[in-house]
This record gives sequence, structure tokens and C-alpha cells, in this order.
Amino acid sequence: MAAFLSMASPAYAKDYTLDYGVETSTDGDVGSTSCPYGVCRVGIKKLNITLIIFRYRDDPRHARVEIEGKPGCCFFELGAQSQRIVLDDNPPPSLRFFTGAAARGLLLFQNEPAGILDLRFHLD
Repeated sequence: MAAFLSMASPAYAKDYTLDYGVETSTDGDVGSTSCPYGVCRVGIKKLNITLIIFRYRDDPRHARVEIEGKPGCCFFELGAQSQRIVLDDNPPPSLRFFTGAAARGLLLFQNEPAGILDLRFHLD
């Protein structure tokens, strides 16, 4: 009985399912994972990046997305390190991400396109 309960508890902690698709100029990957509310980290080894999704129960209509990768990657429009998305439209719009440099103060850099990220959220 104790073994059954210990196996069941990880499934209980998973609050929503995330489907993702990432396309870069050289490769792409798709997948699905269960995520807890709060911070969800999804490692995509094939592309050497990590998706970080911030989603909280007290703000169910929004999520914040970050992508970590090799140095110089990954930024969103205008060199932003994270992108806030509205989940009223599911799936949210595709997010373009870039390599280059983060925005600093009033300085904006012309970053190179690195890829496109698509997300779909499913409540359990």
C-alpha cells in the first residue's frame, strides 16, 4: 500500500499539461510534459535549450516564458529576457526568439532570429 501511495503522489503534484514545439533554422523538436503550477522547467536536449514557464493559480489567464541556452541565447522581441503571454487564446501566439544581447537601460540591440516557440496549455 505504501508503495502505491508513493507512486501516486508525483502524479497528484502535476497540475497541467504543456505541449511545446520549437523550431530553429537547423532543427526542431516537439513534446509534451506535465507541469506543476509555479515554475516548470522543460529541458530540450536536442536543441540544447531549457524552457522555463511561470504559471500561478492566482493569475490563471497569464504565463511568463523564458528560454535558457548557450551564451547569447535566448531573447524575445526587443531583447527581453522573458515574454508574458495571455492564455485566453489557447494556443497563445507563436513566440519568436533571438540570439544576441539583452536590452540594457535604453539600449536595444539588433538580435538575430533563432527560432519560434509554440505552446499549448491543458488543464488537468
